[in-house]
Amino acid sequence: MQMNTPQNKVIKVLLVDDDEDDYLIISRVFNAIPDSPFQLSWTAEYDEAKELISGRQHDIYLVDYRLGAHTGLELLEYAQPYKRSEPFILLTGVGDREIEKKSMKLAAADYLVKGSFNAELLARTLYYSLERKQFEEQRLKYLIELNRAKDEFISLASHQLRTPATGVKQYLGMVLEGFVGDLTDTQRSVLEKANESNERQLRIVSDLLKVAQVDAGKVRLRKTDVDVITLINDVIKEQRETFKKRRQTVEFRPAPGDLMLHFDRDTIRMVIENLLDNASKYSGEDKKVVVKLAEHAHEAQIAIIDNGVGIKPEDQDRLFEKFSRIENPLSTQVGGTGLGLYWAKKIIDLHQGSLTLESAAGKGTKFTIHLPKIRSTSMLESTV
Repeated sequence: MQMNTPQNKVIKVLLVDDDEDDYLIISRVFNAIPDSPFQLSWTAEYDEAKELISGRQHDIYLVDYRLGAHTGLELLEYAQPYKRSEPFILLTGVGDREIEKKSMKLAAADYLVKGSFNAELLARTLYYSLERKQFEEQRLKYLIELNRAKDEFISLASHQLRTPATGVKQYLGMVLEGFVGDLTDTQRSVLEKANESNERQLRIVSDLLKVAQVDAGKVRLRKTDVDVITLINDVIKEQRETFKKRRQTVEFRPAPGDLMLHFDRDTIRMVIENLLDNASKYSGEDKKVVVKLAEHAHEAQIAIIDNGVGIKPEDQDRLFEKFSRIENPLSTQVGGTGLGLYWAKKIIDLHQGSLTLESAAGKGTKFTIHLPKIRSTSMLESTV
């Protein structure tokens, strides 16, 4: 069996094995492969193997399970084969199903038992491993292209949907404001419900558009020096009426003194708005939400803490995934697209910060925005 490779192409193979006798035996097997395109190199040193793997100068890696004080699994863990286009094949002294399972979990392309393979089996294994990797690469490219097309469609559809939906909002507002005459109570009630539905539609379209932009790398950060305390106070003031309607209170506990940070004001503001609104929506009546601002040596932390329904430990890993909706006592009532937290985390990541979560079911949730303390007086624009 021979793979479709360019004529006279040399396929470079690196053997990582701390036993020179094994190297000589395996070398003889390689030499027995008819019309072999394989060129074998060898290292007995674990650290040298790491350097060679990082250099990406070989097409296939044969890794022995036993490497002195280390193991081949450790080397696989370091190399992360699932991120690479070159296949890794594990060599063992005896057939061990458990080692095989572990190597496959680490994305090894295959594994061979020393002393049990001849030139034909070795060649077949090497060719198959390369073909599988090529197939995986092609499939990955296809999925990336498919995802790009999907993002473009969502972005285009969102733009097209937002224009008429905004028009509907304007006309409903004019009618409700009395520009076309007085309304009966029944008419006003119906129009207010239509207006609420239109607002929900606009929020969904806006969420889709924001996510499509961030996934496509089209978010433009305009970083300026921002007074963080003033920003948080503005967000709380804007949402205070919503908290009042839900019979909730919001308390801000700022860090002592002034705090200026360098970030994109609009996107960070939207992240804080999103987290504060979620804290309110997933808390019952007569609950309090606390916003805490803390300053540390290298970062500032904005924590939004509620006493709401909380999140089960098994659901927390899914919370920042796209379209993720976590079931809880208020999820049906709250609704939503499952895009807000995904987008928020992406924005914080683009600021070289992080968004962390602490929660327990029935005991509330704490989201913390970690922002690096980078100060600058000049405008910085970057496309990400």
